[in-house]
Amino acid sequence: MKNLRLIIGLLGILVVLACSDDDTIKDPIFEFISFQNESVTINENGGSIEPIPVVLKLMGYEPTEDIRVDLSVTNTNVEEGIDYELSSKSLIFKSGSFISDTLFVSTIDNEIGTDLERSFDIRIENISKPEIKVGLGIENPTNAVMKVVIADDECTETISVFDGALTNQTPWGTHDINGSVNGSVVTLVGNLITYSPFSNATLEVTLTPDLDGGTKGSATFDDFNAGTDSDGYEYQFRQVGSGSYDVCSGEIHIGFDVYYMSGGSWVYWYTTNNTITLQ
Repeated sequence: MKNLRLIIGLLGILVVLACSDDDTIKDPIFEFISFQNESVTINENGGSIEPIPVVLKLMGYEPTEDIRVDLSVTNTNVEEGIDYELSSKSLIFKSGSFISDTLFVSTIDNEIGTDLERSFDIRIENISKPEIKVGLGIENPTNAVMKVVIADDECTETISVFDGALTNQTPWGTHDINGSVNGSVVTLVGNLITYSPFSNATLEVTLTPDLDGGTKGSATFDDFNAGTDSDGYEYQFRQVGSGSYDVCSGEIHIGFDVYYMSGGSWVYWYTTNNTITLQ
């Protein structure tokens, strides 16, 4: 009888233990690595002077070994090496640290202007400890990507600003002229050399940006037959020095020698340096 009671007691204990195991809920412990911010806007000029620091944060256990995080970049109307630079595309959490080492974002103050948004996304691509989650949260994690917006400090105009009424300043006077733009060529018509008998001179100047999409560049032309004055003399303009243009300031700078035809040969007359501006 005592043995039977002992057996029944042991069975009761096993049932209780079994029920206890079944009723125990074990919550998994998740760890996360994320950016501290989802977006940041930096001025093109400011970011070129002082790089912007970016770090990642770890939410979880204190790491007992280094953790490596690899990053990827997606561009929107920008190009790495032209518009911005990154000091690295991987970050390390040192053992015992909840903050990664620092990535520095630098902008390049170039002459490219656009009215489109210029940005790039830095994305957490891979973590050396795969059990750590990317971003914050299990479903629809946040801060897994950081968007960097570059605030442009250039104007958004193109060389079409030179299409229309212009002012031509020479060493001897200032005159109203007209410009028309076709592709990369602006045709200038008017008093280009401060000589009233030749107030209908024509000159075609090619404007070439220093960078694709840039607002500054060179102004050039080959020896150009500029027309005939009211006395019947023909003229040719020959560029001297380096011409330039700046869309944002609305200026074209060119210098050239003035030749006229006499006895079947071109004869040098004088040199002029002109500044053409918007009216």
